Amino acid sequence: SAMSSSRGHRRRVAATLACVLVHPAMSTFVVLETGEPQCFSVEQPHDTELTVKYVIPALEKSSEAMDRFKAVKVTLADRRREDVVFTRTLADHQGEIELSTTSDSVHHLCFDKVAENNRPLRVDFELAVGFSDRYYDELATEHKMDKLEVEVVKLNDELAEILSEADYMKEKEVKFHTKAERINLAAIWWPIIQLFILIVTALFSVKNLKSYFSAKNLY
Repeated sequence: SAMSSSRGHRRRVAATLACVLVHPAMSTFVVLETGEPQCFSVEQPHDTELTVKYVIPALEKSSEAMDRFKAVKVTLADRRREDVVFTRTLADHQGEIELSTTSDSVHHLCFDKVAENNRPLRVDFELAVGFSDRYYDELATEHKMDKLEVEVVKLNDELAEILSEADYMKEKEVKFHTKAERINLAAIWWPIIQLFILIVTALFSVKNLKSYFSAKNLY
């Protein structure tokens, strides 16, 4: 069914985007139904630049009137702040979007079909970490840089991303280690507390039994 197909795409894309920290770019597609946005988790350090390149095949040969009914809204939400930090409506056949994370928490990248018809709409997209090629082209034009200088800037940006990601993973490891220590401490004290409760319960039970037998003159 359409619903099971949509869920299948959601699972597949979510699994793919989970690898963003390992691979510099991931390509996949989603099939959108009206009123059923698909959101995927993006986990990156604070202030990480992201580039989304998209293609909407249905808009390639559509008329201008049809384009208005086949737009897709893209949003990026910060889960910690519970706030939408980026939103844009797409009405072109293809293009790219530049956005960035606003904290170290998980962000949700969502695609929503804002159309009035009931036809599914496919969106092919590639999510990449880093600035887009257009950004470096504009930078070269503005500062009159040659190709070698642009490549040096790219390498510096990539190095900064690697260092930022390394710090991010180090912080996550520290948090995980702290949580594991708390769990281990709880695992040590919980049996002791249980044993203490059992001993106290047994003492009260024995005391109550002695009081009962004494009151009944059973011994």
